[in-house]
Amino acid sequence: MANQFLIKNTMQEMKALDSTEIDGLEGNNPIYAGVQLLGYHQKGDTPAPIIYHLVPVNQDPGPEDGGSIINVGTRKLVHTFETVIDVRYFGLRSGADYINDPQLVNNIFIHNGGKDILFDSGTDFTMDMGTYWDDGTIKVASNTNIIINGVIRHRSSTNGNASMFLVRNATNVSFKGTGTLIGYKHRRPAIGLNIYYKHFNRFTGVYQLGDYVTINSYGYKVTQLGRMDKDPSVADTSAIGDIFVLGNPANLPDESYFMKLELIEKKLGEWGHGIYIYSSSNVSISGLTLREFWGDGSAVGGNEDENNNNPSKMVNYHNVQFIDNRRQGISLVNCTTIEIDHCLFSQTYGTLPMAGIDLEPNPNKDSIIKVGKVSDVKITNSVFSDNYQAVAMFNPFKLETARIDNIYLENNDMRDNLVSNLGIARAGNVTVDRLRSYPTKIGSYSGDISVCAASFKMSNSYIQCDATYSTNQTNLHVINLSNTFTDLSLMKRFWVNNSELRGLNGTNQNFLNIPFACSDLDIRFDHVGIYDVGNCTIATGSTVTQLKSLSFENCYFRGYAGYLGSKTISMEKLDYINNTFDLRSRPNVVNESLINIPAGCQLSNIVRNTFNGLEPVLAQSDNSIITVRNTGAGVRTNILHNIFKNIGKVNYPIIETFGGNSTPTFVIQSNSFIDCYVNNYLRVNRNNHGFHFIANNLFTRSSVEDAINVLGTTFASGFRLFINMNIFQLAANKNIVAPGLYSGSVIMQANTVNHLFRYKNEDILGNATDLAKGLVNQSAIS
Repeated sequence: MANQFLIKNTMQEMKALDSTEIDGLEGNNPIYAGVQLLGYHQKGDTPAPIIYHLVPVNQDPGPEDGGSIINVGTRKLVHTFETVIDVRYFGLRSGADYINDPQLVNNIFIHNGGKDILFDSGTDFTMDMGTYWDDGTIKVASNTNIIINGVIRHRSSTNGNASMFLVRNATNVSFKGTGTLIGYKHRRPAIGLNIYYKHFNRFTGVYQLGDYVTINSYGYKVTQLGRMDKDPSVADTSAIGDIFVLGNPANLPDESYFMKLELIEKKLGEWGHGIYIYSSSNVSISGLTLREFWGDGSAVGGNEDENNNNPSKMVNYHNVQFIDNRRQGISLVNCTTIEIDHCLFSQTYGTLPMAGIDLEPNPNKDSIIKVGKVSDVKITNSVFSDNYQAVAMFNPFKLETARIDNIYLENNDMRDNLVSNLGIARAGNVTVDRLRSYPTKIGSYSGDISVCAASFKMSNSYIQCDATYSTNQTNLHVINLSNTFTDLSLMKRFWVNNSELRGLNGTNQNFLNIPFACSDLDIRFDHVGIYDVGNCTIATGSTVTQLKSLSFENCYFRGYAGYLGSKTISMEKLDYINNTFDLRSRPNVVNESLINIPAGCQLSNIVRNTFNGLEPVLAQSDNSIITVRNTGAGVRTNILHNIFKNIGKVNYPIIETFGGNSTPTFVIQSNSFIDCYVNNYLRVNRNNHGFHFIANNLFTRSSVEDAINVLGTTFASGFRLFINMNIFQLAANKNIVAPGLYSGSVIMQANTVNHLFRYKNEDILGNATDLAKGLVNQSAIS
């Protein structure tokens, strides 16, 4: 019976066994129990010695794989790895002096499904690479667990497409560990030169004359130093040798003020993924760092042709760091049921879109219909910092919301990104909870958050936008609504609740921008704090003619105030209910009306709001707190149970109604006007039709010219003003109702006038019995 092993120092020695040694390994009473291998390329370069056994002549374990099955002449030796296989047993070498062929790792998967493949701590493997994403890569088989505690890096290359790991048509795969995968983003040589490109970033980069730089798949040489006011305006039609001036010489005396770049290389590519998951399911990645890849840290896609759609499914990223990748941290292209949790996305920059995460189904191309989509994605507990964009969603199909659908973001932090935190272009249902969004550095996408979705719901979030970083824009929007659907009716809901929106350092800044007409869009804000925005809180462009509804409930406005900018917009309903407008910290800032009810609004409710400390700008027109422009029969505005206090020092009314050609209804009831020093409480336009019911209001401790002022030179036949059961007390008024009304147009009943004082040396009215003396048109009293 054998009681010893045949010792070999290297794999080369073991493969060179002679016939005598092989004879000593077989038979019923072999001389040797097996071959003990002490190293692979040299003695001691594997974690520990392992034992190989001779395979009987009548058995065939399969072809040689370089580690578990070894050809020795006409015979084979086999070692069965139990659960964990260190890649060094298959010949991978750690260290800067070695470039490994990925096939060495691929050999492991031939006979070892279901086992752990280990790249151990303390190792640093440099991998060769092929010429495309599925060539020269480590192809991961089903039922494989890859443990990476060391470093795996791509060698430097001019190739723009190769991936490090490819999970294709596989199931049940995991990557885990504490290790790092490193691409060649910073080791891409300029063509024909032994020098690496620097990645061009005009916002943060520092360059020297003669540097080679790359951005967006083009390579350049720095031929002149100077200001960098824009990126090179290169195109596919640009020719090698073209010079690009990074600024507008018309703004400065000549081109010598700007940096110049010479185009030296085109089509540098943008693939080169760290881990590419394609038409696979049940894949998890945890604990790793994926950095400096020429394309994406990771990408998830699959077949998406019309007759062959096979998206990836059930992919999970947990506690993964995506740092300094060139195109994206993660690209989601054709996939469903994706979870991204406790991940870091940082320094994504090099070629567009440059997002921490980009959700982007492929467009149709070359007459091939694409049917892929991205759905059921959860992005939670993650940080997006110092990227060009944090999270981007772009659907190239303008009539389909399902291509990006059921996206859920929870408890994410976005800060110090360059142009955008959350950009959504043509998505279906997007839900955001507990987002913390801090100012982008330039905000050139018209808002740190830009939304075009069929349904967008955000709650428990904090959104901050700083106008300091938007010198190239007229307006900066905390949230910008954009509609790029071909069919505007696809955009249904935009709801925000239990959140805080805050503007910084800007008077021309909006918390919400609505630049389009959309008759089916329902906009709601509930329990939202809106702080320190500029002159316009809701800005609407001249193209906005329709919305379905706009509602603010239980919101708190502090600082600058603003208005619904369009005066003619058509909508079913406009509600301001139970809000507080507290502007004492920023007086004299209202531009036009704080609440502007447009002419096309069918029903508006201004109910249980508190307006405190507003002091509108003297120089502006239409500068009432509330302006009502309703027109048409059946149109109604309810202004009920509101408190107006500390309003004043202007020549404009608190509430102004215009009426219309038909007969709208205005109900101004049960409001309190306290310590208001304005020209008028109310002003109505007698040229237009309208029924005005002014009842049960309290006017106290105030100073106005006329409590109710009437504009216009003629009377519309449908003009009626009912002033009933109001209390005027402790006030200095010239008139309750301005003079010049025809009999029957104003009806006053059961009003209380107590301690009403005339000013400007007029007679004093002491009590209600002297009311007639204060009114010119006595016939209006009944």
